[in-house]
Amino acid sequence: MTSFDLNDLPTLKEYSIIAYQWLSENYPKSDHQPNFDPNFGLSFPIRWKTKIETEVFEWVVSDMGSITLRLGGVEGNRRNPAPIFYLSLRKLEGDVFSWADPEGNPVSFPNPSVMEDVRSRVQLYLDSRT
Repeated sequence: MTSFDLNDLPTLKEYSIIAYQWLSENYPKSDHQPNFDPNFGLSFPIRWKTKIETEVFEWVVSDMGSITLRLGGVEGNRRNPAPIFYLSLRKLEGDVFSWADPEGNPVSFPNPSVMEDVRSRVQLYLDSRT
């Protein structure tokens, strides 16, 4: 793994836009507002609330290549609610970029298998409250 440099910023933003597009299609905004519009200028970080299971969560996508799902209801009004799900971009040798979980394990994203990972993490959170 290598570190990012200034030349990587446009690539990070490009990956973030792809992530936002995929996530917003699979986890639509809970307020029934339109999701991804390629003609609309994006302002990062991109935040939107979505309902998963019976709870409201908030997605946050940064232009630096990170994706966070966190509490979005009343509990989410804290300054920095704990993440339920998190991915970030890492740079490998040869200017290859890859999504990774917090432990650094590669994650195929965007990929439908991520939806199962999100569901599992949300269920873990919901189970921990009871």
